[in-house]
Amino acid sequence: MPELPEVTVISQNIRTLACGKKVLRAAAFRPDVSNAGVEGFGKRLVGRRLLGTDRRGKIILLDFGEVVGVVHLVISGRVRKLPGWQEPDRFNTAVLEFEGGVVLAFAKLWLGYFDLYAPEEVEKHPLISRLGPDPFSAEFTPEYLMKAFARKASIKGLLLDQSVVAGLGNIYVDEVLHAAGVHPTRRANTLSPEEIQRVHTATRDILRRAIEFKGTTFDSYHDAFGESGRFQDQLRVFTRAGKPCYACGEEITKLRVAGRGTYVCPACQTLLR
Repeated sequence: MPELPEVTVISQNIRTLACGKKVLRAAAFRPDVSNAGVEGFGKRLVGRRLLGTDRRGKIILLDFGEVVGVVHLVISGRVRKLPGWQEPDRFNTAVLEFEGGVVLAFAKLWLGYFDLYAPEEVEKHPLISRLGPDPFSAEFTPEYLMKAFARKASIKGLLLDQSVVAGLGNIYVDEVLHAAGVHPTRRANTLSPEEIQRVHTATRDILRRAIEFKGTTFDSYHDAFGESGRFQDQLRVFTRAGKPCYACGEEITKLRVAGRGTYVCPACQTLLR
């Protein structure tokens, strides 16, 4: 699933390609692609100008003035720049044509969606309304994390919880915890203030670098221009089971934590506490 860096890159791509341009055509393949339905999707978007793009956690927001597109790519969804208009199909499940020949396909929205909301209703969206602070927001502070971590749940489980921190997923949680020297199975309430500070710092640093490298590509993720991300070459633990840790040489191991495959260096991320 695209996480915060990948969704940020795609949002930036859409802004670059279409911001300020009017929608000439818009179509959805199936009724379940959008809460507006097949007919309503085009009717509500055609003639509107894209004023800007934004992100809430892993959700893309497209500002069309009196209508906001709420796009959730879920597992394998993509946004693709097409050479010209084509009717939506099983792969390109929603297609928008803008002025200047810009055609964007929102592909593989099998489990995702391109919903349309009035601006005042966006924050009531069932996922957005439950989101915790964004890692780059002023609300995301070490003091906030200290309160959020005052629980017996595993630290990895809490960081994956979108109501605790918005936008983090399996890849970046593993990378953050390795950088912070914290074992993913540690109970969150056992972390010291110093460890919490390291988690806070690592979260912002790794996400910022991942955005600069255009995200992480293992399989389906590519940006709107069809380019792969490059952060997979910077990963320190994720998918590196059996390989030596870059920091200490110990073999990276794979565990299952919070229901997810989890990569850890047993030397850098001890369970002494």
